[in-house]
Amino acid sequence: MSSYLSEPELKKFVDSLPTRRLAAEALIRDRRGRVLVVEPNYKSDWTVPGGTVEAGEDPRTGCFREVVEEIGLHLPAGRLLVVAHGVAMGIWGDSVSFVYDGGVIDADTPITVQEEELLGHRWVAPGELEQYVRSALAHRLRTGLAALEDGTTAELVDGPR
Repeated sequence: MSSYLSEPELKKFVDSLPTRRLAAEALIRDRRGRVLVVEPNYKSDWTVPGGTVEAGEDPRTGCFREVVEEIGLHLPAGRLLVVAHGVAMGIWGDSVSFVYDGGVIDADTPITVQEEELLGHRWVAPGELEQYVRSALAHRLRTGLAALEDGTTAELVDGPR
């Protein structure tokens, strides 16, 4: 007699496992060290290029696909800088956000914002990020900047503890 689960039993088990939403963000800088932020039309706080990772897509691909869609830039897919776990984040549940190096571009590089989602963009000094983005995102971005400096990859945990 086999101890393996039947197909229906395996499906029931898999369906019972927790799920996490995935997002990926690009940390794009100018030559002065400022961070590119974008203003969405669907919420009050600013964000950075990137977004939800689609089913069947890895986070790096999703990140740089979103960069092309949102701001029209075809950037080299940089290395992973930060993995941030959002734990028990209210309506969003559990999530994982990946921050990738979007590289350094000239501040006057033409940026075409996706009008369906974005109102505009601007360059922001790292010390002023909280004036535009949520504090958790500002923390991820500054952690990403530190990871660029020391060659590491950081892991963060946000949410209730």
